[in-house]
Amino acid sequence: MKKHHWQILFAASFLWASIVSVLYWQLRSNPRVIAITTDMSGADKDRPQNFQLSEMEKVTFMRQYLDRYFTYDSNNFWQSQTSLTFLMSQSLREKRIQEVQRLRDKIQSKSLNQRSLLLSLTNKGGNQYHALLSLQISEQQGKVNQLFVAVDLAIEDTERTLENPWGLLITKMEIPQTSPEAMLLSGTLGIREKAPLVITFPCAIENVEAIPDSVLETKITTLNVSEIQLTSAKKLEAPVAMTAYCKDREYHFNVSYTDKEADLFRAFTADLAQARKKDPAGAGAPKKKDIYDKTIENVLGIKIEN
Repeated sequence: MKKHHWQILFAASFLWASIVSVLYWQLRSNPRVIAITTDMSGADKDRPQNFQLSEMEKVTFMRQYLDRYFTYDSNNFWQSQTSLTFLMSQSLREKRIQEVQRLRDKIQSKSLNQRSLLLSLTNKGGNQYHALLSLQISEQQGKVNQLFVAVDLAIEDTERTLENPWGLLITKMEIPQTSPEAMLLSGTLGIREKAPLVITFPCAIENVEAIPDSVLETKITTLNVSEIQLTSAKKLEAPVAMTAYCKDREYHFNVSYTDKEADLFRAFTADLAQARKKDPAGAGAPKKKDIYDKTIENVLGIKIEN
């Protein structure tokens, strides 16, 4: 009797091992699937760092998507636009492929070059977004035309694949008819609690000042073009007046709390800068600590003397 039980147990174990091996081989043989290991516990979801990373990934995804959608020339139009359709929902993908096929010969027959600059990206609530871009279009004659384009977007989560490693899809993309006069950007940016706000500048930022200080967490990346990421750990009780300093110019703007349309991205262009003012206190006045000094103090736990 025991021998009979062992035979049944062995057969069942062999069958289970065979099924698992086949399923594993099928998964390994599918190059389109990217495995992502994530702690799905409630505590992990609620961590502010994870929320900020998720929001930053969405912002980066839409920035790159819009740049690829509106930046092309006669030589790469077909290839760049068809590859971009992997980031769209099925209905948008089919519609865009038809548009690209219709425009392909016309664009390739010209010496067309179109460049885009994302000026702003706003969250209108949920997964609804609004973007404003500046386009520069040049053709054979050398004439450059500039125009502004507003775009309404919606996104949703999807499976990560090699064609779409973001795990995000554009499910709506509409370009409303809006005149440039209606697209003036406000000097006050709205920030939501724990949601990052990214601001870019066309120069190397040397320092950022905020009044009141220590209300917003500030991260800065400086090359020839600088990028600042602002995060508010809690609701702002009052607007924060900010100044970003380059070598010979400075940018002034305000950041205030909003529970409606929140700014996620803003590009400050060169024409918005003011000439940098000289220090009225003179060289003998103590130098105010910049963002780099503060970062070193926080990370290393030391105090830098001026």
